[in-house]
Amino acid sequence: MMAITNAIRYKGFFLDCEPVQQGNACFVAQVIISRECGQALDEYAFHDLWVASAAAEAVSYAKAWGREWIDDHLQEADACARLSVHSV
Repeated sequence: MMAITNAIRYKGFFLDCEPVQQGNACFVAQVIISRECGQALDEYAFHDLWVASAAAEAVSYAKAWGREWIDDHLQEADACARLSVHSV
């Protein structure tokens, strides 16, 4: 089975949404949100967001969740003057 990768751009951010198969019947939604600011890279990783019965559902959920997180944290993320990786 080929891995499904779904990456999008949203408001200057890059969202890499990839379902992780758990067993034979479910997929875990996850998203890595990144943004380049000059030479710095801010990256936020969110794993185990939601469990879906299909890979496409997990990707759709991760995309929606990521866009909402960006909208909620846009002002905070604008202060990207350093290289950092945040895992949540």
